[in-house]
Amino acid sequence: MRNKHGSESADFRGRLPPLPAIETFVAAARAGTFSSAARELGVTQSAVSRQIQQLEHALGTTLFLRHKRGLRLTSDGELLLPAAAEAFARLAEACDALRTVNQVLTLRMPPTLATRWFLPLLAAIPVTLADVDVRLATYEAYEPGFDNNDIDAAIVHGRGDWPDVEAIALMPERLTPVCTPALAQRLRTPEDLRAVPLLHCAPVSSWSQWFELVGLAGVDARRGQRFDTLELSLSAATRGQGVALGDLSLMHESLRDGVLVAPFEPVLDLGVGYFLVYPPGRTQLPKIRALRQWLLAAAGTAG
Repeated sequence: MRNKHGSESADFRGRLPPLPAIETFVAAARAGTFSSAARELGVTQSAVSRQIQQLEHALGTTLFLRHKRGLRLTSDGELLLPAAAEAFARLAEACDALRTVNQVLTLRMPPTLATRWFLPLLAAIPVTLADVDVRLATYEAYEPGFDNNDIDAAIVHGRGDWPDVEAIALMPERLTPVCTPALAQRLRTPEDLRAVPLLHCAPVSSWSQWFELVGLAGVDARRGQRFDTLELSLSAATRGQGVALGDLSLMHESLRDGVLVAPFEPVLDLGVGYFLVYPPGRTQLPKIRALRQWLLAAAGTAG
């Protein structure tokens, strides 16, 4: 009968003696004496002797012949040793492989967040997550789906109310107009936005809410160029093609370097933000705990 992995299934209960006894047998056979095996295993010589007696009783045969210079395997012992040693070697290889897999962490996030916020953090990964190989996947996702993919965790934009996931708030979205310093010279008050191109991020543009926030009526909030990502609208703003609504949480480098400026103080907060999300069953994984701690620290510094 084959199991779901395609290998032969078997019920080992009642067929195998205790694994510690088999491990002790392998160690004693290789060491040649119970005392040497005891030192290797970090137990007493009497404990080794008891494990071998238990194994021989379970198998109904003698595995060692004792003599003054040490131990010699019986014919049954010689039959058992290669199989037992190979089984433990394969088990150790499988465990090593799992440890390696468990140190790879694939994190998904929106492209703009990756470019504007996460990439500047990459230099800190070898220090803060020294034992974790962080791999980045970038694409827009408004729902944190983890079915049928290799994503360990994601950073998702929204309100944090998704079902069946842990959602850790990282930072809020704070929107305000941004543009080049040259274009900003033409913008003394929000009223001046009537005369400049507006840049939009589809499918939802928040210009109408920002105009409402500053009390500016009668402005066509739909005019101007639309882009399918925030990153494209910000890139267009960097090229002087208009004014975009930028998220201050993502704009630190551009504002610090003077590539873009925020000519007005009012900031629009729609109650949404960026959340680290992952299935609840992964909460206690060391790599997830390390990622959560690191991102919270980074978001706190950025905020």
